[in-house]
Amino acid sequence: MTGEYRNTIDEKGRLMIPPKIREQLGSFDNLMLTKSVDNTLWLFTKEDFDALDREVNYSPLASFNRNSRIINMMVIAPAREVELDKTGRLTIPQLLREFAGLDPKTECVIQGTKDKVEIMSAKKYDEYMIQYRDMLEGAGNELSMQRMDK
Repeated sequence: MTGEYRNTIDEKGRLMIPPKIREQLGSFDNLMLTKSVDNTLWLFTKEDFDALDREVNYSPLASFNRNSRIINMMVIAPAREVELDKTGRLTIPQLLREFAGLDPKTECVIQGTKDKVEIMSAKKYDEYMIQYRDMLEGAGNELSMQRMDK
């Protein structure tokens, strides 16, 4: 999934998902919404969420692996099944809205990021863009070096 859009959460905690993102998600039901690592939200298809869950939880000793337990507790466990209404709006549960700082009438950024959609406040997104702008070249160089090592 790709694309970057801005929309505002309405008074009832609903966010209009742009048509291009809806196309990429496929079905309006069968979606999972959860917390991410940066106080943002991730929206997955059920299939992609299940793949993440398997990656984290289905190794023989995952219950004893600290990193698996942390990811399970912070990302997998809080996930909620959600669906888009007929007009393409996503109702974001209050607990998840509070986690991401998405109050009613808050402008949001909706980004397709490969296997998921990331939803965050526009204010937080703009702060990230300023904070990380100077780091982009270094991140690209580091990934290049990792690829050359393989």
